[in-house]
Amino acid sequence: MKKIILLLFIAFSITAFAQKTDLTTVNTVKPKLGQKMAFEAAYKVHTAKFHKAEEKISVYEIMTGTYAGFYHLVNGGRSYADFDKARTDASTHSLDLDKTFFPYLEETRNGIYRLVDSLSFHQEIQGESYLVNLRHIKASLQEDYRLESARTVKILSKLKGTFWDNLSFNLFEQLWDGSEPVVVQIRNLKDGFKSLEPNYYGAATTGAPTFKDEYVKAYGTADWDKRVKLLEDAVVKNEQYIMKLRKDLSSQ
Repeated sequence: MKKIILLLFIAFSITAFAQKTDLTTVNTVKPKLGQKMAFEAAYKVHTAKFHKAEEKISVYEIMTGTYAGFYHLVNGGRSYADFDKARTDASTHSLDLDKTFFPYLEETRNGIYRLVDSLSFHQEIQGESYLVNLRHIKASLQEDYRLESARTVKILSKLKGTFWDNLSFNLFEQLWDGSEPVVVQIRNLKDGFKSLEPNYYGAATTGAPTFKDEYVKAYGTADWDKRVKLLEDAVVKNEQYIMKLRKDLSSQ
């Protein structure tokens, strides 16, 4: 279940300021059977009352996979200093949660993630639909995996064409995840889920360099073979699912 929290990666609108506001708090909740609509109605009221001006919340609904039907309640753009602050209405806020939020839930968890700008691509592209890859990485290969991810972004920036121009993802690393590092890559689908159709952006140009072509050109065949092996060895488990932004439940 630890993984589900990761999904929250959802701070697609986060910008890194000088204060390093690149942290995202994610609460992942599962409504009780038969309480989905009651939960949504109650949380909509709670958000309008307590998250209108401060601690704004973005809500995402998971649509496929093991955690279909779960929601991510995301508070992005935070710094470490923000965790030292207490809400001025903390008691009232907590009481409202106890009365109108938790009674509808079967499960609730939380996690904190850091947006890694250098390992993200075309962050300026926004969407309301997302394809998520959640990867558990061997601790001993974490740094190698991170360095290879940096190479991936560098090579992607060299590729030309409609598909590459529209490819966008944010990469998050879970903080304080113990002996099993977790990396969450969220692809922003600006044209919606239909853009996942093969050749949605048109067929690849005949003769155009592929990712492998550019990689081998930059680093050589031996490094390509090492890359393939690393990506096989480093990833302990990979989960993939789609989710959508629920504007109606988010801060307005």
